Amino acid sequence: MYYNSAICSKYEYDESHLRLMPGTNCTSFCQCAILAIHDDATVTYYWVRHNCSPGTQFDSSIGVCNHVGAFVCEGNIALAYL
Repeated sequence: MYYNSAICSKYEYDESHLRLMPGTNCTSFCQCAILAIHDDATVTYYWVRHNCSPGTQFDSSIGVCNHVGAFVCEGNIALAYL
């Protein structure tokens, strides 16, 4: 579901905005972005895939790519080391 051209919702755009890309071992994430604003003022949103730089993984607890080892990637939840 989370890849270029997959549709996301206004709620996802407003509230969650960024999501871990499933099956990527935290090396990719998706951003809900505006695809089009239509003549009737409705908006279509879609997921855009982004890859983290080498040596980093997406840390969903802070919403950025973070250094490997600074947190534990477990499914869709990144657990920060305290």
